[in-house]
Amino acid sequence: MSKDALFQEMDCSEPTFIRDMREIRKEFQAEIKFHKASGKYQMTEAGVITPKLVRYMREAITVRDQIVSSPTGQTVVLDKEGKKPVSLSLRFSVIRKIETYGYRNGMNRSQVVEWLVESYLSNKKK
Repeated sequence: MSKDALFQEMDCSEPTFIRDMREIRKEFQAEIKFHKASGKYQMTEAGVITPKLVRYMREAITVRDQIVSSPTGQTVVLDKEGKKPVSLSLRFSVIRKIETYGYRNGMNRSQVVEWLVESYLSNKKK
């Protein structure tokens, strides 16, 4: 891709683009080369970047763009209740559903999962 096309697509400055490229190369062990003569970038080795990962990245960007363009502001709630970070292995489709629900209801992913547990798995009398 040409350098100008990438700048336009990413809607960022050249220094930001350079930092992002450095991070992509490092994070994903991808080999991306710039050809001065043609002014284009080429990925010569994908590293750990898979089509599934690219699809997930595109979906995450779409969700982010929807959130940014939303007229409602996002708020952060700092609970005093103790929390513990956990790792879950979820299908990308499930993550998309959690993110979409959270976006529509002003919640982050953790809040959506907590709400689901409280609503459907708690032993409360109904």
